[in-house]
Amino acid sequence: MEYNHFVDIKGMCCSAPVIHLTKEFKSMKSGDIVLAESNKVSMLNDIPSYCLSTKNELIKQEEKDGLYHFWIKIK
Repeated sequence: MEYNHFVDIKGMCCSAPVIHLTKEFKSMKSGDIVLAESNKVSMLNDIPSYCLSTKNELIKQEEKDGLYHFWIKIK
């Protein structure tokens, strides 16, 4: 799937990934697609919840080779 921006959140835990995504999203335009990549299984719950609370759209998520990929459309 195509995307406009890549955000690496591998190795981050607790609230750090959400804080990092929020900071990155501020420089992006509405409608941009972001690919966020993590190696933490906890992001399978955290990223969808984050998208719901921020009204950003989680378009797709998948796991491949121990990495979790999330395509998010900026509101």
